[in-house]
Amino acid sequence: MRLSSRQRHFLSRLLDLYREAEAPVHYADVAQALEVSPVTAYEMLRLLEDKGLVRSETVRPQGHKGRSIVVFSPTERATALLSELTGGTLSDQEWEEAKASILKALEAGRGTDYQGLLNELLLRIPERKSPLLFAADMITATILVFYELRDTAAAKRLFPYLRWFGPPGWAALYSLVGFSLALSLVEKANRRATSLLLSYSQQFREHLDNLTGGEKARLSDFVYEVLRAVGL
Repeated sequence: MRLSSRQRHFLSRLLDLYREAEAPVHYADVAQALEVSPVTAYEMLRLLEDKGLVRSETVRPQGHKGRSIVVFSPTERATALLSELTGGTLSDQEWEEAKASILKALEAGRGTDYQGLLNELLLRIPERKSPLLFAADMITATILVFYELRDTAAAKRLFPYLRWFGPPGWAALYSLVGFSLALSLVEKANRRATSLLLSYSQQFREHLDNLTGGEKARLSDFVYEVLRAVGL
């Protein structure tokens, strides 16, 4: 089944909210989480229901005498489809091993320009089957390009914004697409690196749409660790 990026985003967020609440979710809560209108959320969830990915039911909230409300929950088919689209979910151990490998490489390259690691990442990113690992490599490569430019005035103006990627929120991860563009405009930037990062940016955004809230939180924490490892 083919889903648009927007449909995957809605479905993924519904799944997050459903898991957090351990109960069906009101469409208004989905709208708030995605910062869209309740009407937009309702219509999208109905569309996903037509595809067999969401089920709806009408309930009366406990303790309330008001009218019934419509709530939604993902079907088993939705969970399987998202897992297929994202190449499966990494286990905690697999993520920790991948993260440790990157941080170890950063530690080994301390005092250098990290060119070897940057080149390795740029070649590896498009081969990554896991969206979480794709995003982790993409983030690391972007930070390493910033590191190359750390003494330039243009990069210094961008450094404060780079720290938005760290905790407590993961929403700023989406700004990485804009940072790739900003880097490409810096005169002394690594042209090959910035060009490749730009070419990967759309896929990065689509992968973010498909990650769970927990996976995005992992990435947010990881960004902070990479920044600290390179001293930015």
